[in-house]
Amino acid sequence: MISLPPSKKSASSLRINHFLFALAIVTGPVSAQHLTAFHDNQERFCIFDRGKIIQAEYLPVSQFSIGGNCIVYTDNRNRLKMYHNGRITELELNRPDKLVALDHLAVYSIGGVVKIIDNGKTVTISTNAVDYQSEDSLVTFYDVSRELLAVYYKRRIHMLEDGLAGRPDNLFKTADNLVAYVSSRTQELKVFYRGQNLPIESFQSGGDFKAGRDIVAYINHSDMQFRVFSQGKVYEVEAFAPTSWQVGNGIAAYMDNNGYFRVFSRGIAEDISSLEPDFYRVVDNMIIYGEKGYFKVWYNNRIYTLESFIPSDWEASWNTVVYRDLNKNIKVFSKGESRVLTYDLAEGISLNRDIILINKGLNNHNIYYEGEKY
Repeated sequence: MISLPPSKKSASSLRINHFLFALAIVTGPVSAQHLTAFHDNQERFCIFDRGKIIQAEYLPVSQFSIGGNCIVYTDNRNRLKMYHNGRITELELNRPDKLVALDHLAVYSIGGVVKIIDNGKTVTISTNAVDYQSEDSLVTFYDVSRELLAVYYKRRIHMLEDGLAGRPDNLFKTADNLVAYVSSRTQELKVFYRGQNLPIESFQSGGDFKAGRDIVAYINHSDMQFRVFSQGKVYEVEAFAPTSWQVGNGIAAYMDNNGYFRVFSRGIAEDISSLEPDFYRVVDNMIIYGEKGYFKVWYNNRIYTLESFIPSDWEASWNTVVYRDLNKNIKVFSKGESRVLTYDLAEGISLNRDIILINKGLNNHNIYYEGEKY
């Protein structure tokens, strides 16, 4: 078992702060799950915010990304803008190379410079040749020229490793609130979690690891056992490597070497089924899978059978699955309850966290938010 040490600010963290970043001071609470966006039947760009629909632009936008507390988009003149707390702010005059809005942060790059939006404030990163991975509450940076790995987390920059040689996509894996990587110096699997960089164990070449919220599941090539780092502790889950595994928010689903479909959750591994699933996918708090043609969901330690067939198109996020049934009705499973959302024919379905957006055709939309229809 690994216990988390008390938080402290290291000298290396201070050095990386001064070397790489000019940070803005940001304050205020973070909200989530109240935003979505769409183009209406006149091609105007509209934003839905807590039950209100705001016409943000008269002309269609070229791209947009919906976060937990902001929406970033490029307008018809390629200017980058942000909607946050009821206000629209122009961020850049030029179109960004990449942009994404997440639950707690938004990140974009323009002209080789990477910028983070944290609670409506912009943090500028002015370093060369940066590859980065962004997730809900942190952004991990790999400086190719300096072989340096750092992470932005809770308004601080933490130095993780320098001299980290190799391909960036194989060096580290970023999840919603942690980073997992193998140290080039010590050959240890390490996890940055809750502000601390924790050595887990020596990790031989040929091993594999996957990261999710509060969890890292891995196979060490030295003994091929399946272990899970979960909320600061390491669990020996299986004596033999599973044939496949996926991770989500504190959960890991896997096929063990005996052909059982299993889940690790809250420190315990147990069977979901003795049958191999037709497919399975871990999405946030859920495991969506097919079993002998039935469409099923594992959620909060319970199994729900949704349909006697597997839908050809479905979407899942947070605690919600939305799909069409055999009669083309839109059905939803959310937080343990299943129901018909609408009998109307739908041209398109989109899901942002637990908010459902239905395009009934010709960009006429209905929004389903906290049990209400808009």
